[in-house]
Amino acid sequence: MNPILKVSLGVAKTKTFRGLLVLFLLYKSVFNAFTADLLVPKLVSHFTMGRMEGNFGSFSLFFGIEINDFRLYPGFPFEKVPLAEAKQIRLRYNLPLLVFGKIKISEIGLQNAKFQIEERSGRWNFASLLKKSEPPIPEPIPEPKPPLTEIKTYLPLQASAYINLDAVEFQLKRDTGSLHFFSIQDLSLQTELETNRFTSIPFDFSAVNQIDHILLSLNATKPIPLDLDSKELRWKQTIPMSLRFEWDRTVSPEMFLFTTDIGKDDILLEVRDKPVQLGLRLLSDIHYDNQLDQIGINQLDLRVLGQSWLSLAGSIQNVSKDTSTVAIVVGKSNMQLTSFQRSIDQLHGIVPEMKLSGDLSLEGTGVSGDWKNANANLKLKASQLYLKMGKSKAHSLPSALLDISSHLNLADTKPLSAEKPFPYIKSLTISPSHIDYNGASLSLSGEYLESKGLDIHLNVDKLQLGDYVPGLGGKLQMDLGVLGESFATLSLQTKAKIDGFRYQLDRSRSPSSLLGLDLNAVLLFDRPFGLSEVKISDLKLDQKTITGNKALELDLKGNVQPGSNLVANVRPLGLNIYTPNLLLVLPLVLKEKISPIQNLLGNHPILKLNARYSASGNSKKINAEVNAELPGLEMKDLKLSADLSLSGAETNEIIIRTLKMNAFGGIFNLAINGQLNKNGKPKPPLGPYFGNLDLTFGLVSATKQYLAKGLSFQGDLGLNLSIRDYDINGEFHSKVPVISYNNQKCPGEHCQAYLLEEVIAKIPIQHNLARESEDSLIVGDKSIFIKNYGRNNPPNLTIGQVLGTHPNIPNLPFEYVKRQKDTPGLTAFIEYKENYANIESLRSYSLDGLVLGKNMIFNLGNLDPKSMEFRGNFLIRDIDLKQLMAPKVRDKIDDGKLKADLNISVRDLSEPVANLDLFFSIFQIGRDFGKSALNVISPQNFLIDRITDSYSINKIDVSLSKGLVYADVYFNRSLLSLLINLEDGKISQQRMPLANFLKRAQSEIQTYQE
Repeated sequence: MNPILKVSLGVAKTKTFRGLLVLFLLYKSVFNAFTADLLVPKLVSHFTMGRMEGNFGSFSLFFGIEINDFRLYPGFPFEKVPLAEAKQIRLRYNLPLLVFGKIKISEIGLQNAKFQIEERSGRWNFASLLKKSEPPIPEPIPEPKPPLTEIKTYLPLQASAYINLDAVEFQLKRDTGSLHFFSIQDLSLQTELETNRFTSIPFDFSAVNQIDHILLSLNATKPIPLDLDSKELRWKQTIPMSLRFEWDRTVSPEMFLFTTDIGKDDILLEVRDKPVQLGLRLLSDIHYDNQLDQIGINQLDLRVLGQSWLSLAGSIQNVSKDTSTVAIVVGKSNMQLTSFQRSIDQLHGIVPEMKLSGDLSLEGTGVSGDWKNANANLKLKASQLYLKMGKSKAHSLPSALLDISSHLNLADTKPLSAEKPFPYIKSLTISPSHIDYNGASLSLSGEYLESKGLDIHLNVDKLQLGDYVPGLGGKLQMDLGVLGESFATLSLQTKAKIDGFRYQLDRSRSPSSLLGLDLNAVLLFDRPFGLSEVKISDLKLDQKTITGNKALELDLKGNVQPGSNLVANVRPLGLNIYTPNLLLVLPLVLKEKISPIQNLLGNHPILKLNARYSASGNSKKINAEVNAELPGLEMKDLKLSADLSLSGAETNEIIIRTLKMNAFGGIFNLAINGQLNKNGKPKPPLGPYFGNLDLTFGLVSATKQYLAKGLSFQGDLGLNLSIRDYDINGEFHSKVPVISYNNQKCPGEHCQAYLLEEVIAKIPIQHNLARESEDSLIVGDKSIFIKNYGRNNPPNLTIGQVLGTHPNIPNLPFEYVKRQKDTPGLTAFIEYKENYANIESLRSYSLDGLVLGKNMIFNLGNLDPKSMEFRGNFLIRDIDLKQLMAPKVRDKIDDGKLKADLNISVRDLSEPVANLDLFFSIFQIGRDFGKSALNVISPQNFLIDRITDSYSINKIDVSLSKGLVYADVYFNRSLLSLLINLEDGKISQQRMPLANFLKRAQSEIQTYQE
């Protein structure tokens, strides 16, 4: 036997050979054209609702498949028309080459293919291909992971692929909606791709470095027929759409080619059965010349309606060398938007509504030079440019010119710094340029040199702020200059004016005014565009009324260091306010707040401030010194100094190291120090804060000194308070020989002057902030019926005497409180504790009589006016009312003595008149004043006059409750009582409105002044 045959028979008898043979026969029995023709259509029908037809030319697991006369039909009701069909489908690859690290796709091909998408009654044919499946069970959302930046292959791989699509048609049909039919035919696409060896696939632009050869060719030989039919648009035309891009790095030198011919100069449409002519075309011819070693841009032209909107030309030379150079320029650029608008108007309802007009050009824009030394320039010209999209804001540029050139070093790899925050730029020159935009004018010029620095100037005129900043209005004019040796230090010089300046605050809008701003500042940067400090050498802001009268002047110097550790210094800030004019330019919401204090501010208050503010995290520190002049208070030397620390995200703690205020040459002084902590709901007087505070307030002068507004003072008057958590304890004290006041109209007919002598007081104070509500101290109180003879506390408030001008006689002194030999004219005992003031033993010698006060309580509660209340009883004994009358009237009055009791109680001091209860009982009154009292209660008539002349008044009771007056006048019997019978011996008046009562009283008082 032949030895070779013998060996072969031996191998064939082995188990390994027989096992491999079985696997081979099994593989061939499954992966062959006959099996594919039999099984694949059945599998498609089983797993989908459609069916497949076709003949498999080959079917291999390792080398791919080939199908001839392929058709794929969807399910009902589209089962008669194929969703996809092709004369031939090829998918060829070489799987065994993976052993050598190669991924090779020999061909992905379609020949004479057609894809037909159809919709009937809202149902698509591709949806009829898939079987309905149960909704997937929601899976738990995985924890977020950092995004992938690349895919690792670990093994070195090399890939190649080829795609060939020839004569492919896409068709869309719909019986609903605006689009009825769309078809594109004869699509052809060829692509080739080869890569070098790689171990990862990055997700950024660096993936281009892994490509050795790429080819993309789209319809290189013939145009594409297009057919579109919609409700308002009909387009049927053959359009060139050729593109070829090829880049081969496997040859030396590299090969590069890019050409396009897409679109036409005459695109013919029918819009609403009317012919419309458009034109849009992109022509390009860019290729690499091996002999010249350059990429030539022979043509790169964007045409609209046959006009070259943007036409580039140039070249890139020495491509294969490190010293490659570029020279590209915009040769033609003529964008005539007015003619383009006419075409847009024909597409009304198809494209978004817009309005375009004017001319725009980029002619002269370009770049030249090599990688290390390049020059780039931008030239933009616009004339009568207008743009508006729908109902949005219109943009109008009657004229615009931008001419910017720069010197670049694209090979510069130095890290960016504060001195040089822009990469690659060596110099930048802005030739005089301007933009006229929506009525505003902007002019710009300047230059930047890396070795010298920058000098840029900007001028803005007639810029309407309301178009760019919500809530602001006015016309801005500004000159801005920016200078600097580098971008690390920039000097700003700005002068700005705003005519018709207005601003919105809440729902109020300010009247128009004139605003001016002058600013000189330096900006410091410690990293690229990282602002580290702003130094303001001078900032002046002035506001005037529309007629040019000064309203406000601000002068500021300081610096700001932004960042996590914020520091701001103001040294100094000067503020001059011209109050009457300022009120004319403020919105109503601010005018209502400032008008009530206008008299305190005066016509020209002045404020000067030195302050420092620093913040680090949740900790803040404030140091401030304030000097102010308040002419309204005649205060020329108000000084305030503060040293505060605030901590917590919501300012949970405030430490007051120093808070001092003094004025009037040191006579007035106030000092506060301590600590506040936020704890609980807001409550007066410190809102939500509680803590430890020491407060001292005082007026101290050894000699009589004039203070303000006609007030003079001598003595020692002060208030000391200690606040510990919820408790306020302290004392009010006074050792004042003299307090005098005059209305600065003395001497004269309208002079009013008053003098208080020997005001001595020492009143303890205790208040509890923890009290939420207070029980009434005057309802059901029976203590007024209890007499405590000999147990009165000694007085802690005494006033020697009170002198003033007579109420009816100009320039005549009058004793309102009269000294009694060696005792003061007014004494009282006052004690404030448990949130109410108890006033006892009030004794005042007035009008040659005596006024006594007792059982007086002023309940402050929790300092809410609604919960406050007052009660008191006053005994009036033998006061002589004649002393209040003018001399010519005084002599006509026989008896002016008056004896009476007065009881007052009121709850809810937010409306004291409406809640006042008053009882006034007069049990001794002269005939003249008694008649006047009767005239107030009852209108004058003959009968009342007769009663007054014949009866003597025994008693008068007047009470006030809920704004209504009740009065009874009791008479003594006389002879006239035989003729006139008074019911119960009195005349009564019930439910008289308080306003009417006061009006009658005022009228009766005037009878004594005439």
